[in-house]
Amino acid sequence: MRSLLVVALMLWAVIGLAQDRPPAAFDVVAENEVVQVLRISLPPHARTPMHDVTPRVVIWLDDAHFIDRFADGTTREGRRKAGDAEWVSARRHAGENLSDKSMDFIAVIVKPPGAGARRGPERP
Repeated sequence: MRSLLVVALMLWAVIGLAQDRPPAAFDVVAENEVVQVLRISLPPHARTPMHDVTPRVVIWLDDAHFIDRFADGTTREGRRKAGDAEWVSARRHAGENLSDKSMDFIAVIVKPPGAGARRGPERP
């Protein structure tokens, strides 16, 4: 039941993305009791709504130019090169792809002990 609620909330958030732009897409590419690996793609100039992000490793598949807007009102513009990898701490933010190209990355999310093999996909 909880998984169904998580999926429903995620669909609601994705549908509410920026006007006239396709939503962020994400696929679970691997998962076990320790990690969940997502491939995430944000179309050109698309935005994600404010959401919570769990701690994760991000591996950038393409060059990226984006802005993060945080819950406290601060913003941070960022650029990444294809192949860059970084640790992302837990945070609440909204994102925007500032590029004319899709922003693609892999997120490796470490599950808390005892989380089990399947808990539903995380937010991008």
